[in-house]
Amino acid sequence: MKSQTARRADSQRSARSAKPKKYVRQTAHVEARRDGKPLIFGWGGHLSRSEKTRLQRRAVWSVTIAVLVIIVLIIVGFWVNLNIITPNLPITTVNGVSVPQSDYRKLVAVDTQLELNKLYGPHGLTAQRDALKKQSDAAQKTVNTLSSKVDNLNKQIKALPSGPSAQRTALEKQLADTKAQLNTAQNKYNSAFAQYEVMVQTTIPNEQQLFTQSQVGNDSAQWLQDDVVIRQWLAKQSASIQAKIMPSSAAINQQLHDFIANMPSSTSYSKFLSQDNLSDNDVRAMLALKMRRDNMQSYLASQIKSPAYQVLARAMTISTLSQAQKVLDQLKHGGNFGQLAAKYSVDTNTNKKGGDLGWLARYQYIQQYAANSAAVVENWIFDPHRYVNELSPILNENGTYHIVQIMSIDPSRPVDSSTLQSLKSNALIAWLLVQKALPGMHITPIDQTRIFDPSNLPSDLPSAAPAATPGTGGLPGGLPGGLPGGTGAP
Repeated sequence: MKSQTARRADSQRSARSAKPKKYVRQTAHVEARRDGKPLIFGWGGHLSRSEKTRLQRRAVWSVTIAVLVIIVLIIVGFWVNLNIITPNLPITTVNGVSVPQSDYRKLVAVDTQLELNKLYGPHGLTAQRDALKKQSDAAQKTVNTLSSKVDNLNKQIKALPSGPSAQRTALEKQLADTKAQLNTAQNKYNSAFAQYEVMVQTTIPNEQQLFTQSQVGNDSAQWLQDDVVIRQWLAKQSASIQAKIMPSSAAINQQLHDFIANMPSSTSYSKFLSQDNLSDNDVRAMLALKMRRDNMQSYLASQIKSPAYQVLARAMTISTLSQAQKVLDQLKHGGNFGQLAAKYSVDTNTNKKGGDLGWLARYQYIQQYAANSAAVVENWIFDPHRYVNELSPILNENGTYHIVQIMSIDPSRPVDSSTLQSLKSNALIAWLLVQKALPGMHITPIDQTRIFDPSNLPSDLPSAAPAATPGTGGLPGGLPGGLPGGTGAP
């Protein structure tokens, strides 16, 4: 069977219309067509519309990404500058070793809290003041009670019939005992009140005067500088000496415990760390620095003994280098040291004595004649190569010029107890001055701009000392502790 397709007969097909058709002419929008219009700054006329659109989109995305990258770089740069570069900028250097701002900021924060502990802690000065006030008030109350009792006994005795009697004897004995108690109570009151007055009028105001950004900031910077000197010296010492000065972990732990225990009730250790952006290790490191300094003082004081190596010397202090050179030339040609000292020396303590300094033990010149400020002359006098009658070159110390002569040397001469105690008390200060005056020691000045940068200073460190108010023992506002509300705590 074959498949067949039915076909329409030719006669049934519709005839094509003989009517002519009308055509409308249209313009096709071809994206690839060039329109001849420039894209930017006269360029781009040869591009098609689609190419221009793609370029515009790419440009927008490129600019957006570039802006985002720049913003990210600025944020990262700011963070790096704030947290890495700036903290590591030095405030001073010691023989090329930098003391970074970051260490300064940490030490200032710890020093500030130590001062707050000293002033307002549970065992601080204001707590001691309040305890003395309570003792004074209690003693005053006892005095008043005993005074009333004495008056009452005197009235009873006066009311008795004249002549001796057992009652009179008993009352008179009671009166004598009461007067003795009154005298003891009065002495106790006088002592407590006197201590309270000293605390209110002198001790606390003096401490508050030192609790300022300038004092704490400069002390902290100086201590960091000194610590580098101490550690550089320690590196050359024996293990036994290092063990005496470097604090142990147990000692640091105890120091930290005391630090926390003495905080005022208004703060806590965690609050302190958060407020000053510190870690526990930061605090331990700064406490270790302070302990190392204290240990160094103790060690140096233990080395000062009597009898000691001493030098008999005389010196003159001259204002200008040219005058000092003329005097030195005269001395080298036989000039009389005593007469020249009396004529040219500006040191009023010694010029009338021909420049005589007396017998000096190590560090004594620094304390008595250099006001604990320099050690150039000290180092020359106590150089072990010195010999009798030796004349120094011109020594420049603190902007003045000195000429010194060795008169005698005693390797073992007694030191009086008063001088010995004074030398021990100032051992670290004098030793540091000696070290800093040694040849080859290079220390840059402390950068005052950086130590007063607000970002390096705690918010609770006063910019200036409180002003004294008359009648309040130097405490501002007439309130206990000089604090708003009279709470006695920061």
